[in-house]
Amino acid sequence: MINPIDSPAPSAFAAAPYPSLRQLEIFRAVAEAGSIRSAARRLGLTQPAVTHAVRELERGVGAHLFARSVKGVAPTEIGAALLRRSHLLFNEVRRTQEEIAELRDGTGGRLSIAFSSTAAQLLPAALTDFRGRRPGVALELQELTWPSTDERWHGGDYDFAVISESGEVAHDGLVHEVLLEHPLIVVARQGHPQASARSLSSLQDCLWLVPGYGRVLLQRLFAARRTAAPTDVIACQSTHMALMLLYQTDALALLSGSLVSGQAMSSGLVRLPLPGPPLATLRISLLVRDSQALTPAARVFIDCLRRAAREAAQAQRGV
Repeated sequence: MINPIDSPAPSAFAAAPYPSLRQLEIFRAVAEAGSIRSAARRLGLTQPAVTHAVRELERGVGAHLFARSVKGVAPTEIGAALLRRSHLLFNEVRRTQEEIAELRDGTGGRLSIAFSSTAAQLLPAALTDFRGRRPGVALELQELTWPSTDERWHGGDYDFAVISESGEVAHDGLVHEVLLEHPLIVVARQGHPQASARSLSSLQDCLWLVPGYGRVLLQRLFAARRTAAPTDVIACQSTHMALMLLYQTDALALLSGSLVSGQAMSSGLVRLPLPGPPLATLRISLLVRDSQALTPAARVFIDCLRRAAREAAQAQRGV
């Protein structure tokens, strides 16, 4: 049996001003701790003080925010919505404080940036450039599989993300900028039974390793050749893991040519000689929730990424 946390019935709720940051801070602590007692201990408050703050917040919202069970308390549907929004709010408060400090002192700040494994190829050059321009900024770099499935992205933890994608992808409500494009090639280990294959259709029965967008892309590529898509497909989000498997198994992979050129190709991997134009194009793209809310440090890092992308494109063209 799950009951609302001790508070008035919904009919007793009355309109109230917007919740205070302190109320939201206590609400988040209760939601994360799963109990009033644990939240009170974490905040250094008494249990009655925490309970009172939750009741006041519920009066202001006009709905119950927690339900009680034998396991403790958990957010209601409305409470879960408020919790998501509060994460965004507190991240924006933090960025506001950091931006003020940056503008006031000219130093410091913190950036949290998410990269897909393929998009991280721009990171070394961009990071070197950024460190020369903003040496005092603390950085957190996180690998991101896909924004739509990442809770930290939805909570606003990242200042921005740099992802890899192929095909048409909707990014509703986000600022989207393509930084770099690469042709995708089919890669296998040296000595692979299909290393000299001349058509994609002949690879239907092979084991394939694909990133997040790879299943749909494979289906589209094989459908264009009027061939059923491979059924032995493994989703592999880590480039390092994919390369390890390619070296040691008979798997195939659709990868960016830039990732497997040079040393990788000379140390055990080969590009299958499929004729014709590139099968598809991989895009490395910048995703920003709100460009107006970017801190000065974030804007500088994005500028460094754009410069790194331009240099990579020039190298790709042999300029």
